[in-house]
Order: sequence, then structure tokens, then C-alpha cells
Amino acid sequence: MADIHAASGTLPDGQAWHIHSEVHGSGPDVILLHGGGPGATGASNYAKNIEALSQHFRCWVIDFPGWGRSSKNLQAFGGEGPFQNGGRAILAFMNALGLERAHLVGNSFGGSAALCAAMDAPERVGKLVLMGPGGGVVAGAKGPTEGIRQLLTYYLGEGPSLEKLQAFIGNLVHDPSLLTPELIRQRFEASNDPEIRANPPLLPPAPERLHTLQISLDPRLAALQHRSLFIWGLQDRVNPVEGMEPFRAMPNADFLLLARCGHWAQWEHPQRFNDVVSHFLAHDD
Repeated sequence: MADIHAASGTLPDGQAWHIHSEVHGSGPDVILLHGGGPGATGASNYAKNIEALSQHFRCWVIDFPGWGRSSKNLQAFGGEGPFQNGGRAILAFMNALGLERAHLVGNSFGGSAALCAAMDAPERVGKLVLMGPGGGVVAGAKGPTEGIRQLLTYYLGEGPSLEKLQAFIGNLVHDPSLLTPELIRQRFEASNDPEIRANPPLLPPAPERLHTLQISLDPRLAALQHRSLFIWGLQDRVNPVEGMEPFRAMPNADFLLLARCGHWAQWEHPQRFNDVVSHFLAHDD
């Protein structure tokens, strides 16, 4: 049975924030960080992993500001861009709950936010597990992938629709049979929250702000000493595996490539994911 926590605080401009979390298990602290797609939540992104990981760790499963049951004000954290704001939100969450240090496990947006938190406050972060993180620059790419374009424009035009949600979700997995009608319905309902429609957390950046999304080019990565594990699906159509290359600047990073896997490694291959991540976080070899 999960314990429910709501970390909260006030930002320098006076805005209040709160971050909803579920806590499972006991042991070293691990924060599970969801992706940035419409309707994402921590509990839904890690539904196939929480039970296994919480046998070894105290797992904090959060909703980022802008998603789920958290406040809808990601931009208010004052960072240069959304990944940087996500990193600040992680550290604010830890401060509010008195967590001195935690391992960070992040998918997509969550992985990029985890890297930003580690670069901003390296002493607060243990190990990093990063599944298809955003911000990986692909040499020769002419623009974002179709999956990223769909994500960033979901709230534009006529706004959320079931058709737009189905098109985006279809890019997340290699095996479409995993996408049940119930999953799609839950994601659409979560994405259609009036508060999120009024202030979407992710929108297309202005050209002069594009660099804020390219965190794989941040020179601080080469000095990041954290043991890190990148897990990437070879069939990832949102953040393609070629975007992994600039992250190789990190001196203590390992890379695991999964066949027959798209953007949701923890969802498509949960047993392999749970075994590998549990061992990586628990051992120093």
C-alpha cells in the first residue's frame, strides 16, 4: 500500500507549488521520474516497475509540476527551459521532504530533468538511470522527430483530442499490442485537465531558446562523475538512439541497448528493466 505525500513550497516570485508523490517500500531513496507526454503521471509510467523496485528501495513516484496531481506551473521554477525547470522541481521536492540524496530514474523528459538536477547539485544525486532522455542532439537531423512534434503541439490548435493522443502514444512502443484502449482512455482523460490546457508544460520553443533543450551539449556533462546507466530502445521513434552519442562525454556512463523496444523501456521490457536497474542501483560493480 502506497503512502501519499504532497511536497509543497513557495517560489521566489510568490507562486505556490506542490508535487504529488506516492511512496513505496523502504531502503535507499530512489525517485522515479516520468516522461513529458500528454497525460503522463509517475504511477502510470512505472506501473510495471514499482512493485519490483520497492522490494529493495524506498521509491518516490512523483508527478512533475504541469502533470497529474501536481501544481500546473512548471515554468515558474525559473530555469532556462523545461528540462532545467524539471531539475529544479526535483531538488525542491527533495528539500521539502528532507531527502539529502537520492538515486534518480528518469524516462524521456524525466531523464533530462534528472541530468539537470545532477549538474546543478551533484552532491544531492546518487546514481542515474536514464531511459531515452530528451536533449540528445542527432548529427544531421533537420528537425524534431514526429513524436516530439506531436508532443509539443498537442495543446495547440483545437487542443487535446483522442485522435492526437492515439497518434502520439503509437510512437512510444515497438509493439502496439501493448497499447490497450483503457491505457489510451486514461492518458487522454489525464491530458484533458482544464488546468493543463490553460498552461501546458511543454510547447514548441522559440528559435532563440532551442539550445535549452539540447542538454547533451552542456559542457558540464563531461565533469559529471555519477555512475549512470542509459537504457535505449533500438526502435525509439521519439528520441532516436542516435541521440545517445553526445552523452558519451559522461565519464562513468554505461549504455544498454534493447532490441524490439521503443521509447518505453520500463513498460515494454519490465522484467529485464527491473532486474538490471535493481542490480545497478544496489551494487558498485
